[in-house]
Amino acid sequence: MSDRDAIKLEHYLAISRAIGGELDFQNVLNRIAGAVKSTLLDYDHMDVAVILPSDKSMHVAIETGVKTFWGQDGKYQENKYSPIRQMLSGAVDLLTTGDAWEDSRFHFEGSFDEPIFAANLHSRIHVALNVHGEVLGALNISSHKKDAYSTQDVEVARNIADLISPYIYALSMGEQARVSALAEGAARGREQSLRLGAQKLTEAMEAERQRLGMELHDQTLADLSAIYRRVERLAEVSQPEGRELRHVSDTISRSMAELRGIIENAKPGVLDLFGLTQAIEAQLIRSTQGVDRQIATSITDSTNNAMDRGAYRIRLAVFRIVQEAVTNAVKHSGCRAISVALSQENDAIRVEVSNDGVEPAEGWRRSPRGVNNIKVRADLIGATVDFVRNPSGTGSKTILTVPLAELEEQGEPDADEEPTFQGLETAFGAKLQTEDI
Repeated sequence: MSDRDAIKLEHYLAISRAIGGELDFQNVLNRIAGAVKSTLLDYDHMDVAVILPSDKSMHVAIETGVKTFWGQDGKYQENKYSPIRQMLSGAVDLLTTGDAWEDSRFHFEGSFDEPIFAANLHSRIHVALNVHGEVLGALNISSHKKDAYSTQDVEVARNIADLISPYIYALSMGEQARVSALAEGAARGREQSLRLGAQKLTEAMEAERQRLGMELHDQTLADLSAIYRRVERLAEVSQPEGRELRHVSDTISRSMAELRGIIENAKPGVLDLFGLTQAIEAQLIRSTQGVDRQIATSITDSTNNAMDRGAYRIRLAVFRIVQEAVTNAVKHSGCRAISVALSQENDAIRVEVSNDGVEPAEGWRRSPRGVNNIKVRADLIGATVDFVRNPSGTGSKTILTVPLAELEEQGEPDADEEPTFQGLETAFGAKLQTEDI
């Protein structure tokens, strides 16, 4: 064995030692990079693209040397837009080029090829990482120089790929096992949270019924009693004054308006007659009337009324969540603008309630029941909910994401009924944010 071969063997062994016992792949790659560059082959940028075990259409790049968009903050990227998509799909197991700038294989519509130019990467070697015939990703080595790599360098890259492939496979399997264990624990936790949340929501609904009873007793019934007494007095007068009759008429009109508001809060008739968007618009108007400040409101729906084509229980739950978010913003945030936007993103409908209030954190914490109601309602329809506070401290958002699959008819209840809690044990479609903002 020549001295150079002995040095190469030593560095291959160094790579093996770098892998052993290390769970942080970035640290492993840095160690490998040192062993590679010192003797095996020169490079300016090296990265390993690893296909996600949970979603084979995506990958993440871990890089060393020149930093690029590919390795930015563990960003997930779609395989079909990668410059090495042929390799990630398993079509080829080796790609080499003397000048990636001019090589059409790396450039196509939508390609993530910007780092090739920004990082001045010309010569490139790409070797597939394989275990048991399965493509795990790719080892990618690049140089600023054109035509920098020889056939021997390609062979070195293959050897390195062969060394690290089993390690990546073991790391992926370990990660899958960890995620599965976490998912199982999270499912148990969600079940318990959902049961407690359902109990709280039931208590909240009972409290709401009591509040409605008090309003009817203290407000509407009191007004009707006053009207009755006044009409009795007027019945004893042969020719009542117009001023007295006008007072009775105004009191009746006010009582009707108050009763209409109570009924609408108990059952949103606009939702049944005109759909979700109109119901939300009516709610925005009701919630901001009589407030001691001007609050601008707006609603946009770019989904072509997709919600109205889904199950009634979904529409009602979404309306109640928006209603709760708007009410909290008006009461607690000090906002002067509230907007609601419905949009479609991939396979879900996104409902975003935004306000420009200056007290989002304190406001939500003053209304824990409202936050809990929102979370439980989201869980019951298989949706996710996030509470987001702007970094500036001014303004916050409640973001509800409803999978399109949940909009399909699934035993639609009577339109007069709120969603029940039947089958809560299996309604675990949502990831809850546990920290209120």
